[in-house]
Amino acid sequence: MENTIENVKVEKLSASHRTIYTDIIIEATPEQVWAVLTDTSSYKDWAVFLVDIQGEIKDGEKITAVFKINPKKEKFNTIEHTISVDEGKEFYWAEKGPGGIRDNHHFKVEPVDWGKTLFIQSDEIMKGITWLAGGNLSKMYAEGYQAFNRRLKAEVERRYSK
Repeated sequence: MENTIENVKVEKLSASHRTIYTDIIIEATPEQVWAVLTDTSSYKDWAVFLVDIQGEIKDGEKITAVFKINPKKEKFNTIEHTISVDEGKEFYWAEKGPGGIRDNHHFKVEPVDWGKTLFIQSDEIMKGITWLAGGNLSKMYAEGYQAFNRRLKAEVERRYSK
């Protein structure tokens, strides 16, 4: 496995509006990354932070996302979402969650040079109690997304290494 090249950016747009952006280069094709990303039954074997998605990654489907926000605690948060899918490219949800926070969470695969993939996980949180909890949430989300991205990279490269 090559050195991990990744980016993270957290931005406060207003008291109740924040964005989180993370990405990582994966040594595999977008099709291979997509295959692992949508193999949600295997999340229990490798994923962190977002530890399970129950339901199918299909446009308009209802899924239940299971998060373990704090790795030091056994508590899991489950949130039901309706997802939008652009097959082989991205999936996302954009709905109101706990505390009235509007969540626009995206997972995207993009081809880059030499059969590699740029995997992007981003989020936009706004409204509700974002004015109160946004700083802590965006920090936790950024750390959790980076951990998920690294584990996704390791799992894809393990499955498809040459």
